Amino acid sequence: MRPQYSLYVIVLLPLVLVGLYWSSSRPSGEPEAARQQAATRAAFAETSRARHPALLPKPDPRYTLAQQVDQLVATARPSDAYDAYWLVQNCIDFQRTGDLAVADGDFMRPANQAEKFAEKLLCAEMTERMKTARLEHLTLAAKAGIDGADLTFLQTGPFGDPSALESRPDDPLVRAWKAEALGYLEVKAQQGDIPSIITLLGEYNEDSELLKQHPVAALRYATVVHDHYEMVLGGASKTTPNPLPDEFMRKMSQGLSPDEVRLATAEGKQLLALSMEKKR
Repeated sequence: MRPQYSLYVIVLLPLVLVGLYWSSSRPSGEPEAARQQAATRAAFAETSRARHPALLPKPDPRYTLAQQVDQLVATARPSDAYDAYWLVQNCIDFQRTGDLAVADGDFMRPANQAEKFAEKLLCAEMTERMKTARLEHLTLAAKAGIDGADLTFLQTGPFGDPSALESRPDDPLVRAWKAEALGYLEVKAQQGDIPSIITLLGEYNEDSELLKQHPVAALRYATVVHDHYEMVLGGASKTTPNPLPDEFMRKMSQGLSPDEVRLATAEGKQLLALSMEKKR
């Protein structure tokens, strides 16, 4: 059951993410900074689970979980690898929470007892090897640019442990993983993928060192998100304020030369035009 990013998610994601990023003054104390990062990642994790019911691959009761995963992986298609990841991840989530949502027309509803029992049976045979292998399937999908896989890769965290980003930020393996995650986001962002652009902007704003390394990119993506919301909210006639206020845009421009500001702004507008063209 892979997540699909609907218009609702595109509208909600910045209000959750950017609102959390921008509402704090980003104090320099490490414990507070870590709490902020954990909160923003948790908010994104919840938002990124939105699914479009019509596009959900459903578990096939004729086969065991292992058989279904093996069948998907055997096709060597990255999109199937992504589905294989979600078959296992959904079992992990179900065993952890006991919650299960199922498609009901164009909406999702809580599973009934019979559906939960079927999921329990399906997931009972899940092994540690399957849990580990799901990360390989996810990496394959992210490398191939499957929609949403870059966001899921970031959400899943280093080696399946998102807490490592806060508990071991200086670990070379964690740093290498984060660079890989940002690379997948960057590829999708350059294709005009709005959720990826929003997420990258959040990463730049959250990580001061990353922002120092890529100030033009940060302003580029801020321009995309700002202008996107001007359109979504109605431009000059909007009744809801843009989630990226002028103060935020000035912050993103700090330290840049006029030429760099013009370049970032122009690139951002080009990316937004690309994104809108893809939706037609």
